[in-house]
Amino acid sequence: MKFELKNHITKAVALALCSAFVTAAQAAPTTITNGLTSATIDDAGYFYSGSATGLNFAGREFVNIDTMASNWSLNANGGSIAIADEVLGNNPLATVAFGPIAGSISVVTNLGGGGGGWALTETISIPTSGAQVGHVAVTINLTNNTGSDATGVQWGVGIDPDQGRTATPDLGNGTTNDILGLGGAAAVRATSLDGWAVTLANTTSASAFSIAGYVDPLSCCSPVDPGVMLAAAQAIGSYGFADSSINLAYDLGAIANGQSVSFGYEYILAVPEPETYAMLLAGLGLIGFSARRRISA
Repeated sequence: MKFELKNHITKAVALALCSAFVTAAQAAPTTITNGLTSATIDDAGYFYSGSATGLNFAGREFVNIDTMASNWSLNANGGSIAIADEVLGNNPLATVAFGPIAGSISVVTNLGGGGGGWALTETISIPTSGAQVGHVAVTINLTNNTGSDATGVQWGVGIDPDQGRTATPDLGNGTTNDILGLGGAAAVRATSLDGWAVTLANTTSASAFSIAGYVDPLSCCSPVDPGVMLAAAQAIGSYGFADSSINLAYDLGAIANGQSVSFGYEYILAVPEPETYAMLLAGLGLIGFSARRRISA
């Protein structure tokens, strides 16, 4: 096996977790914060669009602007099993957000319920101090309860970063989009004109799965099939300045009935260096000077 599968003990633990948390369920959305970093999570496990904060760092909102897009997708046996999309507001695996619990939100499937027998446990956490303050970590535990073995299991996750819209002045929806790494080091970054960046990065063992970063050249706001992302095999480099979503795709291989697989990724939020601000102000000054010269001419 190219990744570690857990046995039926995982299922029993998940059932115990579900029973333990059921009395503590809160109405979604649920927000966690460390003061600088905040994330608001809907029941389905994506960033919530119906509040002032979807994903926020140091006062800058990153995803909850315009047509806010946050989603994940699951494929198996050559087809789509579930697509959870904030634009549609759907919840295909019938999960419920519990939290905050010890500084995290836990999104737990009602096992044996919807989702065609697939069970999902998603834990989203924000460190409270140290170098990880600007990180929002996600751990996924996916269990096959369909009654048969599954092949070609794939997972995709993506957001539309629009942090330039909450700048002063408004810098628009565009970001400079870069794929920073492949495989275990897979990471894709979107940077606004004033240097505020969000990176979606894998945190799973390098040997666990086939993992790909993806910049959608077609859309800002629609979920991308993880099979399409993996087949595209986008290389490290810049994919230009555009209103594009950033994504990660995982090829999880085969998951036998009753078995689980775990993997993770994180959103890394960063403020610009002081020299970036200086360059931006200088650029805006030159634009204004050029405009005044044209008017006077």
